[in-house]
Amino acid sequence: MPREEHDARMHPRCPPLGGEVPFRHCRSMNRGLPCQRILGCWEGTVDVLAFLRGNYTLEELEPTFQPARSRLDILFETADRVRRERGGGG
Repeated sequence: MPREEHDARMHPRCPPLGGEVPFRHCRSMNRGLPCQRILGCWEGTVDVLAFLRGNYTLEELEPTFQPARSRLDILFETADRVRRERGGGG
């Protein structure tokens, strides 16, 4: 089914935004790619797997469904990068 046919459907609550959102938002909010939560949020309302298979390649979807890094991991990686940029060793 084409993307546009789902776009008008509304979801009662988007966990990150806290309000009602159209399917269009969920399929494109991640730099033009689907939100990581699209499967759980739209399950039972839209055949999300069929939609994703019909509208995206595996290469497009792979980064979307990778496990998210924790905030602590990001903090340590940022601290290490800053230390290296400033010439600090280890």
